[in-house]
Amino acid sequence: MFRTIDSDLIGVPGMFGEGVSNWRGVSRLLRTPWYHLTLSVEHQGRHSECAVMIDDTRQLQEILVSQGSDLGITEIMAVTPSWMNKTGGWQMERLTRLSVGEDRIGSEVCVLEVGEGEVYHTSHQPDFQIEALANVRPVFLSSMIRSA
Repeated sequence: MFRTIDSDLIGVPGMFGEGVSNWRGVSRLLRTPWYHLTLSVEHQGRHSECAVMIDDTRQLQEILVSQGSDLGITEIMAVTPSWMNKTGGWQMERLTRLSVGEDRIGSEVCVLEVGEGEVYHTSHQPDFQIEALANVRPVFLSSMIRSA
């Protein structure tokens, strides 16, 4: 999850629309993956691009389903912590596939396929095997992306 600090608030809440606030920065407490989406938005005949940062697969599904003539996802990047990507730091890579399944104790595990075919998962079990997941269901496939 992302969190905000009141002193990072810019302007007055709602000045750019009901329920909308602008922030100089956000922070994260957990070292878990999140997603950076680039959206193509049409409003009153004008096209613009915006970025959305989310850390929830259900919210990602909602945005994927809500695509239409006025809203389309043009890119999804997965941002993964070092324990997950096995490097010295955070990495941002193009997401090509995201699936969710249940491990042997019934906990939800996300499986991310990125960039050049690397596969990451959110399990912390030392002997975890992706093939052992039950009830695996796709959340995202690269074919769900609009052509830019």
